[in-house]
Amino acid sequence: MDKATLVKRLKEAFVEKRNAGLLVDAIGLVPAYHGAVDDCYTLGVSAPSLKDIHVYAKMGAIIDILFECLTSEERAFIDRVRVFNNVEELESAKENEFEEYPYEGYDSYARAPKAELYEVA
Repeated sequence: MDKATLVKRLKEAFVEKRNAGLLVDAIGLVPAYHGAVDDCYTLGVSAPSLKDIHVYAKMGAIIDILFECLTSEERAFIDRVRVFNNVEELESAKENEFEEYPYEGYDSYARAPKAELYEVA
């Protein structure tokens, strides 16, 4: 499966869940492990409707959707899930592969591929 097909399937899954009250307005994919592994991504999700719950509950909700809406083959491309409260946070986190790093001055530009963001309509 190529990245474009994975993005399409993810968008379809999140649009389907909108009727149940989950608002995901954007997603992002970045190669996991700094791009060292082919076809392995960190999924970043902007989910404003989950902003008032604990970070692990947010990730659990998104992972549940992945298990419900994607095949095991499709899920195999997603190594990690990170959930943000809004598009601005997602946009800001894309520079660090949707991760938080423990020190100031971390420079992801030297080695990390950049995340691509996609609007979920």
